[in-house]
Amino acid sequence: MPLDLNSQVARMADMMAAPVDQDLVILNLATNTYVGLDGIGRRIWELLETPQSVEALCRHLGQEFEGSPDEIAADVMSFLRELEAEGLLQET
Repeated sequence: MPLDLNSQVARMADMMAAPVDQDLVILNLATNTYVGLDGIGRRIWELLETPQSVEALCRHLGQEFEGSPDEIAADVMSFLRELEAEGLLQET
């Protein structure tokens, strides 16, 4: 099912992750690949520890970062699709 603002999402459990300065590096053992996240990506990853709607995630990020709600939603959706393609995101 394609992601939208009503989708309930969470990060995949049991992923190995390590902070590197402000960034985060995740090892996906299923694909044996590394994924690097910048500071904002790291924050999204932290928030995805608890399942929530994409809309709630966007609202939360809008309180922490500057940008219009439409810009934040577009950026978050794009990022979540990348996580999904890497096998790091699940719909709950």
